[in-house]
Amino acid sequence: MHTALHPSASDALHFINEYHTSKPEKTMLLVMGECIVDYQGRARSLLDWGERLIMIKQDGTVLVHQPVMREPVNWQPTGSITEFKIKDEQLILNCRHLHPAEKMRVAFRRLKLVTATSLVDHANLIIAGMEIDVVNQIVSDPTIIEENLRIVKREKPVKTGSIDLFGFDKNHVPVVIEVKRSLATISSVHQLRMYVKDIKKDRKEPKVRGILCAPRVPDMVKKLLEEHNLEWREVERKVVLPDNRQRTLKEF
Repeated sequence: MHTALHPSASDALHFINEYHTSKPEKTMLLVMGECIVDYQGRARSLLDWGERLIMIKQDGTVLVHQPVMREPVNWQPTGSITEFKIKDEQLILNCRHLHPAEKMRVAFRRLKLVTATSLVDHANLIIAGMEIDVVNQIVSDPTIIEENLRIVKREKPVKTGSIDLFGFDKNHVPVVIEVKRSLATISSVHQLRMYVKDIKKDRKEPKVRGILCAPRVPDMVKKLLEEHNLEWREVERKVVLPDNRQRTLKEF
């Protein structure tokens, strides 16, 4: 990694030419300083003078970050062409993208830092702990809900929607299971009620059980479930990591 602190415009351009321009696909460039940003493309915008961080990634993506907020205030997509030059003693960054046609010009009147580095990352993002993961947990081990529960259908279509899990208990009573990935709400109770009514009508069953599953079921929701002869189970989501270690959400 190479860094220049408080460089002049000419020193910054020399630094960029030496450590980035010759191999942009192999280096990430960070430029921090006071700049103005002019964008033309699908719209037109002008961002007046302010201190910002400009990031040029190894795939040509260009991001302009202000000191606050998560998202970049301006950006150019993957494959953008970038060129640096000096004009009126200011370092100028010109970015352009062909499809769609757009361009962005960044002028620096004071520089704080320029860094060039190379990063290696071949990993893919693995997302776990979603609602489908809870459903899979229950299908793999129905005893999470209760002993002798038999799951016979996932995403069972009914008149008012799609039931997450449908099965039968040890007494062969139909069981409707609605799964939520986070806090159970009053609307979840109404949804479960409708599914239970649908099954009663479709199967002409006088008794159908409804169970709401979520990591946490507030007392108010429990009370409403009881009023409608429905049940609940607090099922802790497990996050399965690539190294096969399992954690519950409370461990994060």
